[in-house]
Amino acid sequence: MIKLIKKMSFKLKLIIIISFINILVISIISYISMLHMERSLKERMELRTKVIVDVIVHSIDDETKLKREVIEEYSNFIINEREIQYIAFFDKRNNLISIAGERGKTEIKFVTENIFDMQDNIYDVYGEIIGKNKIKIGSIIVGFPITKLKQAINKGVVTSIILWLIAIVVIMIFNYSSLTYFLRPIRDLFRAAECVSKRDFNCKIPVYNADEIGKISEQFNLMIVELESFYNSLEEKVKIATNGLEASNEKLKEKTKELEEMDKRKTEFVSIVAHDLRSPLTSMMGFADTLNNENLNLSEQDKKRYINIIRTETRRLSKLISNFLDISLIEENKIVMDAEKTDLEELINDVLNSMSENIIKGIRISLEVGEDIPQIYMDRDRIIQVLQNLIINALKYSPEMSEIKIIAKRFPDEVRISVIDQGPGIPDRQKEKIFNKFSKLSEQKAKKESGIGLGLFIAKSIVNLHGGKIWVEDAENKGSNFSFTLPIKE
Repeated sequence: MIKLIKKMSFKLKLIIIISFINILVISIISYISMLHMERSLKERMELRTKVIVDVIVHSIDDETKLKREVIEEYSNFIINEREIQYIAFFDKRNNLISIAGERGKTEIKFVTENIFDMQDNIYDVYGEIIGKNKIKIGSIIVGFPITKLKQAINKGVVTSIILWLIAIVVIMIFNYSSLTYFLRPIRDLFRAAECVSKRDFNCKIPVYNADEIGKISEQFNLMIVELESFYNSLEEKVKIATNGLEASNEKLKEKTKELEEMDKRKTEFVSIVAHDLRSPLTSMMGFADTLNNENLNLSEQDKKRYINIIRTETRRLSKLISNFLDISLIEENKIVMDAEKTDLEELINDVLNSMSENIIKGIRISLEVGEDIPQIYMDRDRIIQVLQNLIINALKYSPEMSEIKIIAKRFPDEVRISVIDQGPGIPDRQKEKIFNKFSKLSEQKAKKESGIGLGLFIAKSIVNLHGGKIWVEDAENKGSNFSFTLPIKE
């Protein structure tokens, strides 16, 4: 919470504080007004009901009028009034003579209820009937429904809440508008200070008023003029004094940086080359020594198997060397594209036919090529190199009995080729880095050994040289979708 408050603007903090104080004051006033309104309504009802009871009491001044027949007829006449729920007559010993209407209470209390502390919806008012000789001859209890009173109170509460909400909205709008107006000079002062911090001395502050803020604005404008003059003269002197030194220093820094980068690249490259060349060479030497050892009496099947291993490692070594040569040409910007019109579907089929059945064993490869794809200018051998790299990578990470889809589709200005596998996929954090030099996924995800992380870097360089782009995204169901584009042009 404290961090959030610190991040708020000064204007927002002022609006919140002032609005909070205003809302608090209005809430207290509204609450007091509602209480006062409720009390006033109850006082009015209390007075009105007592007047009605007094009228009824004074209309009976003789015990003869307290007979049951007279009282019942009188009660039925009174109960027709909408303001009265029931009326009960008692003799001077408080014995019930007659009751008209619905009382709804079992306990009889010969006392007027406190209207400010009621538990039900009927307000009982008690009155004694005094005869002509000033002696009590009976009493009555009149019940008044207070439903309408509660409805009036609830209506007043709703009205107060609506007025309270309207007042809050008006206060917020007023606070925002007024603070926006009064804080405008401070906002201009802040922006001007930002400009000065960026060595921009063209930010003068408009002076709106002649008050304290206006005087500060005038002084700030004078300070900008003096600071600009001082800085220009100082900068000129420093520039003259250090011009030659800066030029020499910059050249030295550039040379040092180039040498450090070259040394770093050389060390990194030599280390990786030595490591990756050692593996196939060691394997070839080991199996060659085994074949040359006459004391082992190897069978023809073992000899054939060892020769196939040596052949496989030889191809791997050749590919490594070819990749290193391509990297060298790419980094020195010496790689040349030999472009010619090429049928894309024929090229993809040639790539698939040239691949070893042992590599794609147990995995189905399907090809979908749009009918409207024209012949495209490309370096055939280099695009074959890109496709082989993507397909071999898909085979490495695809589970057995899965499918790899190759889709070629035309767009208005380009053709997109996609290689979609059903492997484990590539984490989002590695989708951009996967095309970097020496970048590769964990070997645990591959069915076979992983490469050295140069194939996708070379593929990206070749596609870029053709004027296209290459990227990877998640497949619809599972796996990865490597796609690259080639422009359609004459």
